[in-house]
Amino acid sequence: MMTTDENVWTKGLTLVTDLIHDVTNTYAVDTNRIYGTGQSQGGMANIAISDKYPDLFAAQFLVACQWNTQEMEALKDKNLWILVSEGDTKAYPGMNDAVSRWEKLGTKVATAPLWNSHADSKSMADLVRQIEKQDAAINYTVFQNGNHMYTWTFAYNIPGIRD
Repeated sequence: MMTTDENVWTKGLTLVTDLIHDVTNTYAVDTNRIYGTGQSQGGMANIAISDKYPDLFAAQFLVACQWNTQEMEALKDKNLWILVSEGDTKAYPGMNDAVSRWEKLGTKVATAPLWNSHADSKSMADLVRQIEKQDAAINYTVFQNGNHMYTWTFAYNIPGIRD
């Protein structure tokens, strides 16, 4: 197991982190261009690793995940794109709290009205541009309705975020 809903560092997280460090020490890896992404438990793993090693990832795409929001304060200056669904009973309130904490610490967070995950590609590109125009390191977007598993059905198909 990589993570738990109790926000506990696990042997799985140690293994993954050791693997990342071994690969970066063994091969010609540009350590300024390591990007993290994950959905649900994978996103939680990204957050946990960033909390412990804040300089590891250049940027992260966090999908339908949450973590201890006090620990997440360490991510206040990171390049993040966070995407959750309004109906996700853990990730949505958790990320709302994280965003609120970051803003209280002076971090600019780009937000938007709820997104329609069924928008056509032109409309979705416009939504992404609206977020990017806010020129913030942290981008927080929410799909209208949906639930936990709903989010990743669409998240990785949004070219503006993926690119």
